[in-house]
Amino acid sequence: MDGKNYEPARILTHYESDYGAAPKVEMKLGQEVTILDPEYATGRWVNFKATIKANPFHAICRTQQDLAIEGDWKKLLGEARDSHWVLVYGDYMDEVAYAAGKIGVKLATLT
Repeated sequence: MDGKNYEPARILTHYESDYGAAPKVEMKLGQEVTILDPEYATGRWVNFKATIKANPFHAICRTQQDLAIEGDWKKLLGEARDSHWVLVYGDYMDEVAYAAGKIGVKLATLT
């Protein structure tokens, strides 16, 4: 996740189908992350920063994190888009804003 070190992971089946391969990654607790929630149909993205608090194992998609969101987390309730989000280690808010502007995507930032 940081480009140098591996995080612990298990290979499981997808929860929805119990078929195929899906990683269950145990991400580093306390790690600052940037989240991007792209909505492909409308060209609108939501992004924010957060800190990883836990790696639960609920009966849903395999890789899961409990996050402490930086910013107005209540706004996220009305802003959430498609089901697959991008999570990266570090602060990439400026890079996301730059890329969105270059390709004409509307960006809603919570942080």
